[in-house]
Amino acid sequence: MDYVKYLPVALTSAVSAAAIASASWLGVAALLVVVCALCGAVALGWPQLMGVTARKSLSAVIMAAGIVAALGAAVVNQVEALFFWSSVSLAFGVMVVFAIQVLRGSGRPHRLESTLGACTGVVITTTAAGWIAGLRYPAGMMETANGDGLSGLRVRGLVPYEDWEFWGATGPGGELSVVALSAFVMCVGTAVACVPGRDALVLPLVVLASAATSITVALLWGELTLLFAGVLGLAGGVLLASFRRLLILQGPPEQLLSRLAVGAAPVAAMGALVYFTERLLIT
Repeated sequence: MDYVKYLPVALTSAVSAAAIASASWLGVAALLVVVCALCGAVALGWPQLMGVTARKSLSAVIMAAGIVAALGAAVVNQVEALFFWSSVSLAFGVMVVFAIQVLRGSGRPHRLESTLGACTGVVITTTAAGWIAGLRYPAGMMETANGDGLSGLRVRGLVPYEDWEFWGATGPGGELSVVALSAFVMCVGTAVACVPGRDALVLPLVVLASAATSITVALLWGELTLLFAGVLGLAGGVLLASFRRLLILQGPPEQLLSRLAVGAAPVAAMGALVYFTERLLIT
């Protein structure tokens, strides 16, 4: 198997994750720009990857849905509304996709493939807003009234992260942020996913390496529960392993834009996992 053909996919995934980590240190505005660019990469190549017709109009819908979701996550004032615009954008994006298919008239080829492929692209770009929502979500660990809960699993960091912000431990508002941690996990997981070998060996290695990376950084970082770090690492590893499996089965995309879209897609989808893991496991 010629693994060189997969290089653009891996580079896109690694660069996207690194850009998210860097932007998270600069603040919400910088992260918004990166997420919008990520949505653009997916939108331009996804219809081409799916081999659908009406590519320009469907690319516009996919990109617009992602940008609206990202803007919504960046400007809302209530925690409960951080992912609200992602839901709205997803709903309207799917509606517009169906409307485009209707306007194309009857007898058009590959109508079902176009609809399903475009809807999948809308799902991916709207979930990318989770990166922004995750950065803005107040992720500081709070003790419960009786001292129980997840805070009991808190670990002491091995380095004084309060005086060393290289890991991006603090967000723009001073609260603990897990965006840089998640992006770093995606970088490591992508590198492991590039290891040539049988899927039976490489796929578990991707999951284990991602989880181990997340837990190790949590130990260095401090103020993160091992449960949270483990779940986040496992989620990222499973996501990357799934994309690797699908990519190996289908083969490398022929067009450059399609390869960029495949590389950017798992990083974009990870946004939702970051946000909802925070909401579920950090109180």
